Amino acid sequence: MNAITLDQFSVFMTVVKEGSFAAAARKLHRVQSSITYTVQKLEEQSGVVLFDRSSYRVSLTEAGYALLPRISRILEDFAEFRVQTETMTQGVEAELTLVVDNFLFLSVMTPALEKFKVAYPKVQLRINAAWAQDAVQQLINGEADLGAFFGNKNLPAELEYKVIKDIDLVAVVAPTHPLAQLPANIPRDELRDHLQIIVSNPKSSRDSPAFGIVGVNQWRVNESRLRYSLIMAGIGWGSMPRPMVAAEIERGELIELKPARWDSSDRMPRVAAVIAKCRSTAIGPAATFLRNEIAAAAETN
Repeated sequence: MNAITLDQFSVFMTVVKEGSFAAAARKLHRVQSSITYTVQKLEEQSGVVLFDRSSYRVSLTEAGYALLPRISRILEDFAEFRVQTETMTQGVEAELTLVVDNFLFLSVMTPALEKFKVAYPKVQLRINAAWAQDAVQQLINGEADLGAFFGNKNLPAELEYKVIKDIDLVAVVAPTHPLAQLPANIPRDELRDHLQIIVSNPKSSRDSPAFGIVGVNQWRVNESRLRYSLIMAGIGWGSMPRPMVAAEIERGELIELKPARWDSSDRMPRVAAVIAKCRSTAIGPAATFLRNEIAAAAETN
């Protein structure tokens, strides 16, 4: 039992994820006999059979299923240990890349950026706007150090994140628009007859699932700033994060609409903004400072 290694656990998990010894060998760039031997040694040293090899595709035994969560936790703990030690040995980064969701207004993190400029004046910061799914992929691919974007549901396990702010969406229209005269509980049919301004990813397929789409006639733009300008001009209506238009609503420059329903709900949705990094990537002191300050600044806004 004392001779069990992290490599054996890693090979075990790879076989589970890939579904076969051959697939695990390809994934780990090792010969299949090495994978088979490593698993056999793990079974011998642990005293239990982990895989049922009686059929074409290997499957976990009852003991394998029972030990799977514990082995997974051991590997996760070790990965976190390795990231933490790498972080401790790193010096201050020369450059950082922060990818920000197109929908996320920068003011939510402006106080953190101001503090970052003072604390790390020599660190070059790149801030790139992207769609949430693209921001996630940039983190996983190592193209960005930190990501701030909407959506905390079903994020990949590769990401470590913290919810920094829950933000309400609000449907708005210019005061000159016909919808501005309607009382609360606006029927869906009333909304669908007017041009809706929608922000959509140009890379998305036309058949991709659409949420919050009501208007039969739609104009699609690729960033929130364009939607804001078109709505302010009275050309159409649309939904916006409340903090982005709160001042305009208060001044009467925009009118908040009160739909009777939105998608399958009787209220406008609330979305979560997160600050994230890749679990397997160690970040240095500057990135750690920025991540913590963004979370702290968002909580006070």
